[in-house]
Amino acid sequence: MVSSLSLRSPVAPDARGLPERFLLTADHYTNPVWIPIEQQAIFRRTWLYVGDGDRLQPGMVWARSVAGAPVLIVRDHDGELRVFYNLCPHRAAILSPPAGIHACQKLVCPYHAWVYDLAGNLTGVPSQAQFPESFQKQDFALRSLRLETWSGFMFVCFDDSAPPLVEFLGSIPQHLGQHRTAATQPLAAKQYTVACNWKNYHDNTLCDYHVAIAHRTTLNQVQGPIRHYQHQLEAFVNLLYTPTTADWQAENSVLPTLQGRSREGFFTYGIYPNLHLLGLPNGLLAWLHIEPLTVESCQVSLDLYGDPKFCPPTATLLAEFEAFMQEDMVLTESVQQGYASGAYTPGPVNGLESRIIHQQKLIWDALAAFSDAD
Repeated sequence: MVSSLSLRSPVAPDARGLPERFLLTADHYTNPVWIPIEQQAIFRRTWLYVGDGDRLQPGMVWARSVAGAPVLIVRDHDGELRVFYNLCPHRAAILSPPAGIHACQKLVCPYHAWVYDLAGNLTGVPSQAQFPESFQKQDFALRSLRLETWSGFMFVCFDDSAPPLVEFLGSIPQHLGQHRTAATQPLAAKQYTVACNWKNYHDNTLCDYHVAIAHRTTLNQVQGPIRHYQHQLEAFVNLLYTPTTADWQAENSVLPTLQGRSREGFFTYGIYPNLHLLGLPNGLLAWLHIEPLTVESCQVSLDLYGDPKFCPPTATLLAEFEAFMQEDMVLTESVQQGYASGAYTPGPVNGLESRIIHQQKLIWDALAAFSDAD
């Protein structure tokens, strides 16, 4: 039960507007009891970004952890993508111990040498005659999860009742669906360990109140004046749209395949529960993925994609992103110390913080539903 925690202390917003104060208390950012609850209530019940499908060629597997569970993302020999729990149904041994991407013809359990093909079918069992007559190999296929792709990027979901990925992503395919072309390449990737709760960093990246203050010489130079900010709140994603500044337009080319608002503006999407996608008219796509490590630390992964013909050099791009991300890391680590001080109660909400409330409401509802079910 989680009713003894501070889940219900703030007042949740209604359909008429923003609440007066933020929904989540300091306890939600500092109490380690929330980590396993969040894994079950949030991460195991929605779509989770896991990376670029082009990283897997036919006959390759990617062993990794998703929402605390060991999984295998597989591209079988016919080119189909699949995802399975990375464990043998016989005695729960991990099938592919080394994390990372590997060429693989078949999966062999290191415990009792059960053999699986890349479609998850059990194809070989040593000493099969020693099992009861009722034993049938087809009853012990690897347990699969949902995997869907958008623009070549892979998402995994543990929950069969979650909506299809295209519905979950809302307006993202409409506005950013033409950014990835045959010429798009991975331009840069980097990971950062930040001494703050994952929700703290997610809140910060959704915060449109601090950009003109904390990122005056970095991100603000692309997003421009607050008076041009346009917000859109959807079921699971939200958007800050800003026309690109004259300075940015003078220094950058536009991807010819883009149309309408996609040619003219900077799209900054927040995606429940821990993901951000940024898109620019030069075709650049930037993923910011926030993974919880401990209650007071997270891993932030930056992945940049684009057509080198239209995007700035990789070193320039990485320097630009790192400049404002370093500013955010200082801020979020400072906020984490404030949460841990014991002196904080939820503060008032500014209209430029509506995207924070949008995502906090989704988190709130997920935790509340889990509490009620428990």
